[in-house]
Amino acid sequence: MFADKSGGGALIGSLAAIGSAFGFAVFTVALRWGKTTEMLPAVLLSGVFGMVLMGVICLSLGLSFTLSANDAGISLAMGLFQVGAGLVLYTLGSRALPAAELTLLSMAEVLLGPVWVWLFLGETATVYTLVGGLILLVAIAGNAVTARGRNVRRVGV
Repeated sequence: MFADKSGGGALIGSLAAIGSAFGFAVFTVALRWGKTTEMLPAVLLSGVFGMVLMGVICLSLGLSFTLSANDAGISLAMGLFQVGAGLVLYTLGSRALPAAELTLLSMAEVLLGPVWVWLFLGETATVYTLVGGLILLVAIAGNAVTARGRNVRRVGV
């Protein structure tokens, strides 16, 4: 999905995306590891960890912490609804799904990302993005089709 984006800032962005994916994988495995205990505090800790890490990055790059009222409102809305609510629901769902299926299901967000920017911002996807999305779509569909034959034990939420 990012093979054609190897120069300058695109490489840094791609490395950040890989780091983000790694962090999300660790978060998912931690949720499944602690599925018998209350894991919602892990969502809070992940937010605190993210704030501290971004604070260190901003300080090391000499960036300001000042936000306009508009940017603060957008950040608050995204933190509450897009990230916060999504992670709470993901955490609750982690009790019932194996880590591999949970992570694969979460990839639907990655699949829809190019669709949203195409619909709302008019951006077009590259061939690499479409091929990568197709691979994820086939994996999700294949998992859903083969899940019928498996006897998966569900845990109440």
